[in-house]
Amino acid sequence: MAYKSSNNKLVSPLGPSCRKKSYASREEAEEMIKYIEETRYTRALHAYECPECGMWHMSSRPVR
Repeated sequence: MAYKSSNNKLVSPLGPSCRKKSYASREEAEEMIKYIEETRYTRALHAYECPECGMWHMSSRPVR
């Protein structure tokens, strides 16, 4: 996603374009999944690399 500045040039936002909690690596995301599964009842979670921001997120949706 880009924004138009006052001089009509496209400017990219500073932060990631997605709003999910981001993790720098697959290992970090999987550690959080393990913690969540040990401390509360939840659906099965998995980590995936986001095609928009390149960071890692968690999802309970089935892998395609």
